[in-house]
Parts: sequence; C-alpha cells; structure tokens
Amino acid sequence: MCPRLVSNLSFVGSLWRRSVAALHGWVPRTLWWSLVFVCLFARESQAQTSPAVTLPEVTVRGATPLMSVPLPEKNIPANVQVITGDEYTASGALNLTDFLARDLAGVSLTHVQNNPFQPDVMYRGFTSSFLLGTPPGLSVFVDGARVNEPLADQVNWDLIPQDAIERIELIPGSNPVYGRNTLGGAIVMETKRGLTNPGTVAEVWGGSFGRVRTLLQTGGRQGPIDYFISGNWFTEDGFRDFSTGNVGQVFGKVGYLSDPHDLTFSLTYVNNRLTGNGPLPESRLAHDRSAVFTHPDRFSPEFLSLNGQYRLDLGSGFSLAANAYGRLLDLDQFNRDVEEDVLARTKQDGWGSSVQLTYQNSVFGVPLTAIAGLDYTGATLRHRIAERELGDADDEEGEEQFRAQEEDEESGFEPEADITSETHGGGAFLTITMEPTEQLTVTAAGRFDTTALKIQDRLASDDDGERTTDASGSHRFERFNPAIGATYSLLPNLNLYANYSESYRAPTAIELTCANPEAPCPIPTAIVDDPPLDPVKGKTWETGVRWSPLPQLHATLAFFRTDLEDDILFRNAPQSRVLGFFQNVKSTRREGLEFLLKGVWGRGQWFLNYTLTDATFQDEIELFTFANEDRIALVQKGDTIPLVATHRVNGGVEFSLTPAWKVRFDGIYVGSQYLRGDDANERHRLDPYFVANIQTTYRFHNAEFFIRLENMFDGEYETYGAFFDNTLDETGVERFLGPGAPLGAFGGVRVTF
Repeated sequence: MCPRLVSNLSFVGSLWRRSVAALHGWVPRTLWWSLVFVCLFARESQAQTSPAVTLPEVTVRGATPLMSVPLPEKNIPANVQVITGDEYTASGALNLTDFLARDLAGVSLTHVQNNPFQPDVMYRGFTSSFLLGTPPGLSVFVDGARVNEPLADQVNWDLIPQDAIERIELIPGSNPVYGRNTLGGAIVMETKRGLTNPGTVAEVWGGSFGRVRTLLQTGGRQGPIDYFISGNWFTEDGFRDFSTGNVGQVFGKVGYLSDPHDLTFSLTYVNNRLTGNGPLPESRLAHDRSAVFTHPDRFSPEFLSLNGQYRLDLGSGFSLAANAYGRLLDLDQFNRDVEEDVLARTKQDGWGSSVQLTYQNSVFGVPLTAIAGLDYTGATLRHRIAERELGDADDEEGEEQFRAQEEDEESGFEPEADITSETHGGGAFLTITMEPTEQLTVTAAGRFDTTALKIQDRLASDDDGERTTDASGSHRFERFNPAIGATYSLLPNLNLYANYSESYRAPTAIELTCANPEAPCPIPTAIVDDPPLDPVKGKTWETGVRWSPLPQLHATLAFFRTDLEDDILFRNAPQSRVLGFFQNVKSTRREGLEFLLKGVWGRGQWFLNYTLTDATFQDEIELFTFANEDRIALVQKGDTIPLVATHRVNGGVEFSLTPAWKVRFDGIYVGSQYLRGDDANERHRLDPYFVANIQTTYRFHNAEFFIRLENMFDGEYETYGAFFDNTLDETGVERFLGPGAPLGAFGGVRVTF
C-alpha cells in the first residue's frame, strides 16, 4: 500500500518542478509578479482602509446534485469553485459557457461549430460537448436533474435557462456521488426562486454581428407562496457568413415554503434555431475570416422540462430531499456537406428522480454529516438520419422535405440510420463527513452504479434485403466507486486537503453502435452492428492548500491527476475524412495544477487564475491521420492529447470610479494546442491567443446603462483546428481552423422595479 501511495503522490513533485521550469515563460512570470503586486497592494490597502473590506466566506452546497446540504469550504477535500447568478449578470458574458470560461480556473471553450451557444466546454482536459462523438467526461446537473443527453452523454448548453441560474458549483475529480460520466468533474446548478429574487427586471441590448437580446423577469412572495418567471430572446446574423440564429428561453418556478416543508415546481421551455457552419480551410481563412466552407449546418431544438423538488426538516438533525423531473426534446439537424445533404432527427423522452436522507449533528461529540441517497434516470429516443445528393433546395425546403419523408417516398432522401434506444441508470450512494478535531475533517463516500441500454435497429428489420448489419442489442454496465479525502487546518487561515476518488462512464448508444473497425461509420450518419465496448474507469488524486494571508486576499493551489482505463476514442478509418469507429484504448492521463487568487479592496474586486494541464496518451497506439503522408500516426506514450492547452490564464478586475459608475476588465490567455487528428504530435500547433474584454456601467436611479467591447484589441485567433482533405477547393490536405469572433461593440440598458 505504501509504495503505491508514494508512487501516486509523486506526481505532485513532478508537476511542481514542471511549473517552476515554466517560470521561464512570460505567462507564469506575469502570474508571479501579479501575485507580488497584489500582496503588496492588499497590504497597503489594509493599512489605509478602516474598517477593512473582507472576502465573504465560501459555502459549498453541491455535496450532492440536489444541493441541499451546505458545508464550509474548509471541510471540502477538493478545489470546488462557486459562482453566483449575480456574478454572471455583472460579468457581461454572452451566455453561461462564456461566463464559465471567463471566471473559473481551468475552463476553456473550443468553438468547433463557431456558434456561441454550442461550444465544447473543457475542464482539466475533459469535455462537455453537444457534438456526437466527442468523448464526454463531465456531468451537468440543473436542480438535481442530469442534463447529459442519453444518446451520447452530450450537453446542449443552449437548453439551460441562463438567466434563471442562481448558483453554479464546479466539483473537480472523479467524485462517485455524481454518478456515471463524472470522470473529470461535475457542474451543478441551482435555479432562482421568487423568495430570494423579488422584483422585476427588464433588459435590452444590441450591437455588432446583428446581435439583439431582450430579457424580462419577475419574482415575489405572497405568504408561503413564491414565484419567479424569466424569459429571454436572442437573435444574431453571426460574425461569419450565413450564420443567423436565435435563442428563446422561458423559465417559471412556483414554491411553497412553510416550516418544515419546502416545495417547488419549475418549467423550462426552449425553442432555438442555431447555425454553426464549422471550421474553415486555412487557405480560405487567410483571405476572408468571415467565410464558410459549406452551409448551412442548422440545429433546431424544441425542449420542455418539468422539475419538482421537496425538502423536509425531520428534526433531531435529520432532513429529507427529493426531486422528480421529465425532459422532452425534439431536435432537427440539417447539414449541407460537400456532396450531400444530411438530415438528422432525434425525439427523446427522459425522466428521473432522486431521494436522499441527511443527518447533520454530533455523534459522541464529533460533528457528523451523513447523506444516503438513491437516484434513477431513464430515457427513450428515436434517432433517424437520411441523406440525398446535393440539391438546389435551400435549407428551409430541405428540412420540410425531411419532415414529409415518411409519407412521401419521392422526397429524394435515403434513410441511413433509424434506431430506437432505451436507457435506464441509477445508483445508491453514501457520503460521510466528520470532524474528529477542530482542525481535521475526514470524508468518505461510495456509490454503486448501474446502466442498462437496449438498442433496436429499425432498418435491420426492413425486407428490402439491402441491410447487412444489425445494431440491435442489450448492454449492461455496473461498478462500485469509492472516494476518501481529508482536510487539515494548520492555522485558521491555512487549510490543507487531499483526496482520492473513482468514477466510470458507460459507453453511450452512439458509441456502442459504431465500434466495428470492419464497418466504419460517419458520425452521426450511420449505425452498424458492433462488438461491445468496455466502460471507462477514472481514478483521480488531488491535493492542495487554501490560504488567506489577509482578510482581503485568498489563494488556492491544487495539484491533480486523473488516470483513465479503457478510454474510448473515435478513430478515423483509413483514407476517409468522416468514416471511423469507437474503440477502447488502454489508458490516458490528465494531470496538472491550478493556482487561484482573488481579492477585494474598498473600491472593487479582482481575480487571477493559472492552470497547467498535461493531457497524454499512456500507451502506444496506431491511428489513422491526415497529418502526414503515410496516413498513420504512431502515437507514443507521453504524446499530448490534441486540443488540450498546457497553459491557461484568466483574470479580471472590477472597480468603481464613482458610486454609480463601474468599469470591469477581463481577459483569457490560452496556450498552444495540437490539432485534432495530430495525435502523434507531428505538426505545427494552434497559436496561443489572448482575448480581452471591457465593460462600463452607469446607474441612474433604477436604470443601469452599459457598454461592452468584446475582443477589444481585435485579435485574430482560432480555438479549434483539424486536418482534412479539402476536396471542394482541390487543395489537398490542409488545416481546417475555427476562427474566433473579431472586435464587437454592444450597448444596452437594464431596468429594475
């Protein structure tokens, strides 16, 4: 046991030496001098300001997805990050994912489709994406409801009611309490209610790229009843050609609060029409950054969800929390590619429920928090794909033809895939946190998880004699995952922690139906019969220190390592730009460190974060690639996983020029990344980039006027890259890049009543 422990903890020393060596680079050096400056500034501020401004204490509520048990940060053996809805509003961010990347350490966005509401969200080298085929590694919850979709554990970020979010907590590591798919972490959100958000807010703003946004929300309380309603509408022309889109969201919640009962019901309705026309060949990008390669790629979801939550104080330290929810999604996609029109339609019904019993009291004089819970999720879906030769019909006509396809055999579309799937998953968990001494807190947790999938290939039952494969089948995956951690306060303002945790991810329906090297399939345009895949197992070690040298200053340093066994990757088939298959690989690793600083002074607040992430393959693999002439990538142990930046810095400062006039500045630096497909690290990487934004607000009575500049220095940068054969321009294999948005100017007003 001891040699294994020493081996696993040795990564801390390795990462520390690596980070010290990196101080020769300008980014870490800037971070170092920033720390020296803010410490001196905070010290001077403390000497001149009376009474002293202090940072608020952080309370973590996401010990479980239901967010019903508050715990002080010093008792949590992980670098949990907490942000609020008020901070989101003040940030001026376009949407939730933009806010996460601006304010949280370790979070970055990859815009594969170049739609601002459909990015890949990456944290510690793990991804949450709406794209089928992207390996998922983060779990996302809203009011205790898992929002990872059943087809591929993807997350449709545009379906989350962004203006209704009260609180967001980012839980790092392979914490088993959050169930399957929590390999790199969990993002847990809680929505607003009228009890804590009384009054009415109206907002309108607009500016570059044809963007216009309106918001209206109101909340209040009448006796034991409270209510909250929010609606927003966003439309844009886009910063690239043929990229119009709109987002419409409505959220409502009604609650009943009368001791000891707390009951809420919420409804979310979303109807969006998004366009993301994807990356552009570098040869075209050099001449026109607003151009597109092929168009349109339209994504049109209609979504409805209902969620009921109940909390009951049972007395004597016991409390009960439960929820039940349903999710209905109708999704149409239309994609005009180089040689064909591709249409996909998904109709899914999802539901789930969870219940947990909490005990918070002292046992033999030792403070104890114990939570035992059960949860269940289920879903049925039908996923259909059809294609036709490239036609003259525009996207509107093409979508209408697809809807009529079942009744009109002359529509010109040929079915490529038609599956139904049924998913059932759930688990039982127990987590216990105890404080044997005033300085020491110990946490232990465990969860047994089970996932069952049943897939039916509807085309395999056709009598036309043309279908030679059958993707139908039943699959079940089960695993017990443990976690243990501890915190120790050396001083009231100095806290150490360490933890070990395990979790797993079951192969998704889209992976299970595309895992045969002999029958590669395009994602997501075909389904074939396949051999089974093994579940991915994640094991995370994390250790760190939290320190508040001054009441105005807080610092966190965290070291982490996550090893994945039987990781699932999508491998391209030889000589194909789109064909491929999913397959297990022996192991991959993500390790690194996070350094967080935040502070306040009499006229404002600031934060600064640095993240080092080293994501690598841990065995030798032979993959197909367009990155070299041989089309074979000989991946060696230690090669970097593409699209994971080693260095990332983000920070911001907000200060008051007058009591009514505020200015906020924030910026993000992302280091270089290998392009997708360059798994052997043979080609030139994406250039590093820095994006800065500035916002000024002025309050006059109950109105707040604001002006924002996004990418204020108008830098040219790319967040995504891959190697493909440019058959349209006949230029051969070249880099396809996803350009970032240029300088944008926006202004508006927000009125409160």
